[in-house]
Amino acid sequence: MPSAPSPDERFSPKRPRRPDFRLLEIFLSVAENRSFAAVARQVGCTQSAISQSIARLEEIVGGDLFERRRGAPVALTPIGRAILPSARSLLYTVDQQMIRAISTAQSRLGTLAIGFYPGIASGPLHEGISDFVARQPDVQIRLVEAPPRDLHRYLNERTVDIIFVALLPDSISPQLHQERLWDEGLVVTMRADHPLATKDSLNWAEVCDLPLILRSSNGDLTAYQAILARVGERALDCELHDVSRGALLEMVRMGIGATMSFGCAAIPRPGLALLPIVDEKAFGTVKAVWRRADRNPLRHNLLACVRKHATIHRAGTPSLS
Repeated sequence: MPSAPSPDERFSPKRPRRPDFRLLEIFLSVAENRSFAAVARQVGCTQSAISQSIARLEEIVGGDLFERRRGAPVALTPIGRAILPSARSLLYTVDQQMIRAISTAQSRLGTLAIGFYPGIASGPLHEGISDFVARQPDVQIRLVEAPPRDLHRYLNERTVDIIFVALLPDSISPQLHQERLWDEGLVVTMRADHPLATKDSLNWAEVCDLPLILRSSNGDLTAYQAILARVGERALDCELHDVSRGALLEMVRMGIGATMSFGCAAIPRPGLALLPIVDEKAFGTVKAVWRRADRNPLRHNLLACVRKHATIHRAGTPSLS
């Protein structure tokens, strides 16, 4: 004796049979050509095979799709007219999704999240990203600007695909891969009327005699600690401010102190002087960092563009080591 249907079976609507895409394609071709024979010639099969395909689709929908009259073109029945728009829409959607999937697999489409340290947004990184965007305009780029500590966390959390950073802490996760790209020299920005502003460059001893002001975003001391490691045993007169780069430069213009940045981020402004630091370790190494298990081809393509411009930058910059 057959068992009683379960409550789910009694109250759930019966799922309709689904035609395969080939049947829908043939249906659309017959509707457009109004001839079984014409469609048979197009696809290279017999008229009987086309008729059988339409018959299978009619069995699924539960009625005739075409009015067949000897010596006259076939015409859609009310059922045929009802399903025609949905069949067209379905096949169009499938085609577009397949095109997108293939493009993504071939690295022509997709999304790439790039994290970067604000101090290196110009120079080789800027040129590399611009090059990548020009080569792959259909890739959606998302940029995340943050201090090194936050970028490290975002990468581990998979919020970003790759980061470009200088002054990265040594305690980086072993699950991440680092690649050294280029060395970026440090520059001091001071008021143009400062007594040292007439010099061509500064050394660490002269820098330590300056009242310095540096950025500290949300308590991140990475940049400050990196500078301390470079000045050696000298005392550093430095105040940290949680302000934007623009606000920091305005503070320098007001005479509150001098500041430091990487050379690529040092933008000339009226009333300010830019002096490179020419001394031991007066630079930061810019690195690309990504997850070792990541095989994202878009990340690989972006990195190739940045590498190219990093190589050009190194070739035109005196050794900083």
